Amino acid sequence: MHFLLVNYKKNNSHNYKEKETMNVSIKELADLVQRSDKIIKHIKTHIFSPDGQKRFDKTFKIGEASALIGRHPTTIREAEKQGAISADRNEGSRIRGFSLEEINKARRHFNTQPRLGADEEAAVLSVHNFKGGVGKTSIAVHLAQWLAIQGFRVLLIDLDSQASATTLFGYTPDMDIDGDDTLLPFFEGTQRTMHYAIRDTQIENLSLIPANLQLYNAEYMVAANHEQRPIYSYLPEGIEGIKKDFEVIIIDPPPALGMLSINALVAATSLLVPMPPRMLDFTSSLQFFNMLHETLEEIQEHFGQEISYDFVKLVTSKKKQRTKNEKYARAEDDILELARNVFGKEYMLDSIIYESTAIDNAASEFKTLFEIQGQTTGYKSYRSAMASIDSMCEEVLHELLAYWPSLKTKMKSA
Repeated sequence: MHFLLVNYKKNNSHNYKEKETMNVSIKELADLVQRSDKIIKHIKTHIFSPDGQKRFDKTFKIGEASALIGRHPTTIREAEKQGAISADRNEGSRIRGFSLEEINKARRHFNTQPRLGADEEAAVLSVHNFKGGVGKTSIAVHLAQWLAIQGFRVLLIDLDSQASATTLFGYTPDMDIDGDDTLLPFFEGTQRTMHYAIRDTQIENLSLIPANLQLYNAEYMVAANHEQRPIYSYLPEGIEGIKKDFEVIIIDPPPALGMLSINALVAATSLLVPMPPRMLDFTSSLQFFNMLHETLEEIQEHFGQEISYDFVKLVTSKKKQRTKNEKYARAEDDILELARNVFGKEYMLDSIIYESTAIDNAASEFKTLFEIQGQTTGYKSYRSAMASIDSMCEEVLHELLAYWPSLKTKMKSA
């Protein structure tokens, strides 16, 4: 990021005038907003392509492509000879790998796309915790991208007005995203379905409903209309109208118990709860389940709405790597052991998402691990972080497949 600062200072040197004192009125804050917008535009231009748009340029070697397509490498090479699929090549005609677009083309050719049976429905997975800073958005976006790369049709719904998930998709909230692009019109009632808000992303099969700061107004609207309509009913009804177009819908709700979070809890068929193994976060997660139970019990009693989940899983997040000199990491080991003893495999994933410079470095460029390919961090750190993400995603998929018997059979045969 250093070159961004040097370049910005060079092009905007007039902004670095020192003042002894400064009094800023509300009106003058508009100048601060303009300066902030200028920085954001500068960053997007230098981090993304020259037009400021994100690209997904990851290529997959033949072994990776074979696993994703569900066919032997020899079969894939034969399909390439027949023109059904083509690999990316460098100037010397040497194969660099297969793009995700070509892999999906091959999936269609071999009919190996992971699609649900006629009597199977899309999974609606909410990545939920009422405490911020637990890795919720990072887990939601990485999981959405991983499932899309596997060939699933995935929708990520950003319900958090802070719009961190939207930012990771390359959009600047309140600059690229207007309130009408979010679910605000749907909650207002000016849009009858959620189709208008769905947009494609740089990753094939992955769609996004974005958020921005204006979405927060939906909290007041839902509460104000509680006499005319149950507060929990908006998102479940909206998802019912779009879920036939997807295998998995992932919700990234606000880190608070508000109207939008309640809608996400009722709409979800499963919950994934990030929990750092630190005492404050651990006890907060315990309180989350207490509040969750009380909230859902009240909805069931007051509105007569039956609520159940296919699964509820805690995922250990943001854990420090243990070293012999790191007493805090050892303390986290103790908390993690306690959590596993209390919750067991019934409610906890085995996977651990460690604190990682690779994830942090990627986020500093508005990217995920799938987009950096080890470019901005050490290879060892990248591979370690990717292994933990892959493990977590595979466990979640295993849970989902338990409710899709025909798809599970199809994927086994492939």
